[in-house]
Amino acid sequence: FRELIEILAISRNQKLPQPGEESQILELLIQRDGEFQELMKLAVDQGKIHHEMQLLEKVVEKRDNDIQQLQKQLKEAEHILATAVYQAKEKLKSIEKARRG
Repeated sequence: FRELIEILAISRNQKLPQPGEESQILELLIQRDGEFQELMKLAVDQGKIHHEMQLLEKVVEKRDNDIQQLQKQLKEAEHILATAVYQAKEKLKSIEKARRG
């Protein structure tokens, strides 16, 4: 826009405007304004998408933390069960020895 206005100002200072020149510049300004408005709408839409992505990333991060916590709890439960199974086998062995003896 600034460039177009500068061109218009320079052309006015240098010579008399040609017939239709001002209307052509005005049409070009209107066209550029339309392009600018479309770009602004696109930027707003992209801003909304970016914001939604940030929110989703936070949800994913929370779910990842939840999964990690559950994995930790499962590993602890597995260890407890493995220990209990080992102790049960040892107890069965001692019972068998006692019956034989």
